[in-house]
Amino acid sequence: MFGKKKEPLDSKAVLDAVEKEIYAYLKPLGFRRHGRTLHRFVEGDISQVVNFQAARIFPGKYYVNLGIRIPECAERTFSPSEEKKAFYYEYECNLRSRLGVVGRKEETLFDLSKPVEKQVKAIVKELEKMVLPAFEVLNSREAFLARYKEFSGWHAFGGALLGECMIYGRMGDLSKAQELFEQYYQEHVDRYNRLMEKGERMYLKKGQRVVYMGQDITAEKSGYVTLYGASHGHIEYLDRLAVELGLRQE
Repeated sequence: MFGKKKEPLDSKAVLDAVEKEIYAYLKPLGFRRHGRTLHRFVEGDISQVVNFQAARIFPGKYYVNLGIRIPECAERTFSPSEEKKAFYYEYECNLRSRLGVVGRKEETLFDLSKPVEKQVKAIVKELEKMVLPAFEVLNSREAFLARYKEFSGWHAFGGALLGECMIYGRMGDLSKAQELFEQYYQEHVDRYNRLMEKGERMYLKKGQRVVYMGQDITAEKSGYVTLYGASHGHIEYLDRLAVELGLRQE
């Protein structure tokens, strides 16, 4: 006797159902739905984002992305555009994370084959424990400057020091902005010089090949090799940015 044929998983419909429940939970807190993105503004122009992303290399699974966007940090200007969009995507944020990572663990890969109620319960639990507390604290520029270091599960794209620099500049404290910029700049110069002089060690398995900055190495046996060189591109970008921000003369 043959068992009943299992129906194929309708991933889109299941994810729609999960997102609908999470939106119902977040809507009273001011979030609005835009496709797979749930978004709200705080302090007028700071974005807070929860986003559902299908995992392309893992069919039937998805991530929940998180983001906070402070306009001057994202746009790299002390005078960001006064016109704002209806919402911003997670990849437009300057402070980003994922469920799992935000709890200082591995990123969580949610399984659409599980019951919707179980998926929703797991997401809400972590939102309540790790995400909404961060959103409630990091809801202004002053709060961000004072307390963002408490939330180590978030990654500041472009560097935390540069983000601080942009916020101080937006708030009119150009002296502090310049101090932080030069500190950030020097860190990158030091790293560049260190990589050029001492290189960076990389572990290769026997037969593994790496091509880097003119070096072409194939490991004769498993072990560490030292790679020398570094790109000067980011330092050149910072030189241009300093002039654009008025922190240096051209």
